[in-house]
Amino acid sequence: MEARLQVGEELDLGTAGRSAGDQFVFSGSLVSAEGPEERPVGRFGGFCVVTDPERNAGQCSSTAVLPEGQITVQGEQTGIPAPGPVTNAITGGTGEFRKARGQVTQRVLTPATWRLTFEVSDVRPHRAGGGHSLPDVSAPEPPSLPGK
Repeated sequence: MEARLQVGEELDLGTAGRSAGDQFVFSGSLVSAEGPEERPVGRFGGFCVVTDPERNAGQCSSTAVLPEGQITVQGEQTGIPAPGPVTNAITGGTGEFRKARGQVTQRVLTPATWRLTFEVSDVRPHRAGGGHSLPDVSAPEPPSLPGK
């Protein structure tokens, strides 16, 4: 899948310039790039809070919203708002993902497109007419934003 950023806002809170507590808030659509045609499969949203300005690192939390339920992800990232490859924890979910555990690897393809690869355990999603597994998810990379 691809996550395509529609909102990406950097918030400069407290001391001017990059400082602890600054935030990056984002949301967009999830699109399956499997097969000959793309199709929308859900949406995502989240935020990062800068905790280490020297490393431009912070704690990030996001949620993928899919027809079968939600998957929550958390962890540290460096390079906010456009981090390098990072793997964060799946912390839970709802619906068919209510027992989800595992990890998500994020790779920035462009400032507005990220590839997300989910490695999910304890999930048994199904569809009428046969089973399926959670597809590889690409998410939009945040746009390059002025300021920080």
